[in-house]
Amino acid sequence: MISELSLLIVLGVAVGGAAGAVLRFLLDRYLPGGLLAANVLACLALGYLYGELSWLAETGRVAEDGLLSGPVATTLALGVLGGLSTFATVSLRVAQRWMAGQRLRAIGLWTAHIGLGFGAAALGIALSRLPGLY
Repeated sequence: MISELSLLIVLGVAVGGAAGAVLRFLLDRYLPGGLLAANVLACLALGYLYGELSWLAETGRVAEDGLLSGPVATTLALGVLGGLSTFATVSLRVAQRWMAGQRLRAIGLWTAHIGLGFGAAALGIALSRLPGLY
């Protein structure tokens, strides 16, 4: 399987993932609600990237089956944005609150991350479709 992958793509995902993880760490450490901000920002950027690539596929500028498979798109989507977002950490914090008997706070935390993430992804796609960007 690895032999089918380009070394450039693997390195791009590794470097991008490290950059995204460092950004998430800094947001979570120094910004109140930083983890939520990291997840929402990653969802917004991924939605925008997907929207842009979809538009390029619709106009025949990239193959539709090639969405998110090129080195730059893969580095950004899987590397940087994958490293930036972290639903595993959110899940752990939700579980910790749930186990501590803070069930409403746990549900609220999970709902905020999923709801705002979904909304941000949809907004990103919509922003990529605004006329006049090209």
